[in-house]
Amino acid sequence: MRAQLLCLATVLVSFASWGADAFEGSRYFDETTMRHLTLEKTGFGTTRVIMRSAVAPGASGLWAGMGQRKDKQLVFAQEVGEGESRGTFYVANVSESKLEVTLKPGQQKALDAGLVGTYHRVSDSKLLQLAKKESQAATARLATSLQAASKSWKAKDRPALAIWKEQWPATRQRWIAMTAAAPAKTSKTAPLTAAPAAAPAAAPAAAPAAAPADKSAADWFKLAEVTYLGYVFVETLPDGKVGTGWNGEYDDFAGGHASLTLQKDGRLRVNLSFSRAGDAQTGNLDGIATPEQLTEGKNGELIADFTCADPEVKDAAQQAKIHLVRLGHYLQIETKQAQRYSAHSWFDGIYRGAPPAVP
Repeated sequence: MRAQLLCLATVLVSFASWGADAFEGSRYFDETTMRHLTLEKTGFGTTRVIMRSAVAPGASGLWAGMGQRKDKQLVFAQEVGEGESRGTFYVANVSESKLEVTLKPGQQKALDAGLVGTYHRVSDSKLLQLAKKESQAATARLATSLQAASKSWKAKDRPALAIWKEQWPATRQRWIAMTAAAPAKTSKTAPLTAAPAAAPAAAPAAAPAAAPADKSAADWFKLAEVTYLGYVFVETLPDGKVGTGWNGEYDDFAGGHASLTLQKDGRLRVNLSFSRAGDAQTGNLDGIATPEQLTEGKNGELIADFTCADPEVKDAAQQAKIHLVRLGHYLQIETKQAQRYSAHSWFDGIYRGAPPAVP
């Protein structure tokens, strides 16, 4: 009898341990709809639910929720700010191999945010395989986009494409290093579909990418994400109303922006800014180029070379320098000694032109 009681106690303890562990760091995947679902323990009895929905290689929408768990059931709703409506409530039933999400019964006008369905639990090795596959698909898409762009981009814009392509490996690694240094927080109200998005301040050369064998699933997903940003930039052509003069608004592939205004006195007013890594990295740099600092290249490209006057920088030799080249409908930006304005991010790269902003 004693042995039987001990055996029963062991079974109960094991079952209870499994029930708790099922809500801690568990990952699930719906292969039909390409949805990832992760459960994260946040406190006693509370669990965060993160759903990642792939809409294109490297592109995903994120949904974050919070709920209370009891045994193998979790009741949750969207994680929102104080005083905001949480909307639809869901019920997640967890077993050893899968997780089933349904709408909580009795709700009025309940809207499914795309979570309802069956998700199968995935191992670390399976998650790594899925992440690597998505990254490879994004890389293939970028290669196809670059090949098509060599014909679809206007002849006067193709020098900018060649520079972008040459800079891409280092720029991609710089983006990865930036997000590692200042990771973006998951938006509490992020949509389930990602709109197409739209490189570098002077900084040490980026370290080579880690060998594939050293990458985690998170690394592969991050590589897929930045590659998505890259191929969207290449595939998105400039607005047909864009001229080839200095005036205009310019955007790079990942949150960088330049605003150029040629004034009546011939001076070029320049504002460089960026908001990257989910607004975790922001920066701003202003400068004015005199008419003498504006020249034209042998192929008709417009060139500006000037130094920014910052009263807080006492040593003139340490003032930031900006080099601009207008290549067709694109703008090449290079900066020196701009680290104080860029932190873990950068200003440099190829930017796509758009018409001047309406006052």
